[in-house]
Amino acid sequence: MPLAPDQERFSLFPIGLIVALFMLLMVALQALPAPWQQLLRYDRVAIGEGQWWRLFSGHFIHLDWKHLALNLSGLGLGTWLFGADRSPRRWLLAGFVAAAGCGLGLYCFAPTVGWCVGLSGMLHGFMIIGFGGWALAGERWGLLLLAVVVAKMGWEQLGGDMPWATSLAGGQVVTA
Repeated sequence: MPLAPDQERFSLFPIGLIVALFMLLMVALQALPAPWQQLLRYDRVAIGEGQWWRLFSGHFIHLDWKHLALNLSGLGLGTWLFGADRSPRRWLLAGFVAAAGCGLGLYCFAPTVGWCVGLSGMLHGFMIIGFGGWALAGERWGLLLLAVVVAKMGWEQLGGDMPWATSLAGGQVVTA
């Protein structure tokens, strides 16, 4: 989607390369033995005991290969849709902020969440940034899609998972 005429567009190559390397890292992490993966997942008790890296690393561990494939597909689609809208540096900053926001948000505001895995929280952050940018550039679809993402997140906070999410992901990605 085009941004406002006076806004710069960036080449997809640098951010695409960064995303491809990030995807390879997640594939390598998925290939680790299950006990090693459990050392990286978001785990409230472990974080409370000082294992703060789990606030970030939990985003890169997945339930299984199907869950990873779904998240990587979302990341690829997001890169294609939004990648040229911002510089690679700004996307890296956005990724760090999204990861920190999700991890800290779970820890501070969702005390019933015992453990969590997957990239979905960061993907929601990227969608908010991407669709929000489109909306600010005057794209009506951007505003509508931003509202859909925010409504979905609100539903999940108030009413639990979307009805189809658990079966699609292959299991619960967030547990009490």
